Amino acid sequence: MGQGALEAEVTINATPDRVWEVVSDLEAMKDRSPEVVGMWMRGRPKVGARGVNLNRRKGFVWPTTTRITQWKPPSNDDGRGALAFHVRPTDAVWSYQLEPSGSGTRLIERRSDPQGNGVLVRLTARWALGGKAGHDIELQAGMHETLAKVKTAAEG
Repeated sequence: MGQGALEAEVTINATPDRVWEVVSDLEAMKDRSPEVVGMWMRGRPKVGARGVNLNRRKGFVWPTTTRITQWKPPSNDDGRGALAFHVRPTDAVWSYQLEPSGSGTRLIERRSDPQGNGVLVRLTARWALGGKAGHDIELQAGMHETLAKVKTAAEG
């Protein structure tokens, strides 16, 4: 068994608009996430937009597909923003929430508990990813690494 839903957060010394500029650049995810090799969206990112991802863990590389389910740039009303995307075949939802925090922005990254439990997903998790629990531990560490890179880019 894995850990279920995962979450990490960071406070960034930048405006929500600046943090959004960095985190909403999905194709740059390859430069921030230790597992993402590439993320290519078809057309402009918006709710319903689809894309293809390529991921890597050690020597194992695998594709997934993405559909954006939430795309809300920070508003002038409350400074909050959010984006989320559904990933197949695992049925996990990855999301980022932005909210003002003092003079900066609190950024929260979440991964829902994946519901994909087909034979291929289970076998891949077991044999190529070191088991679901072990992979979840790696993903949690990777989320902290991703947020640290977003922070560096937004504050730079």
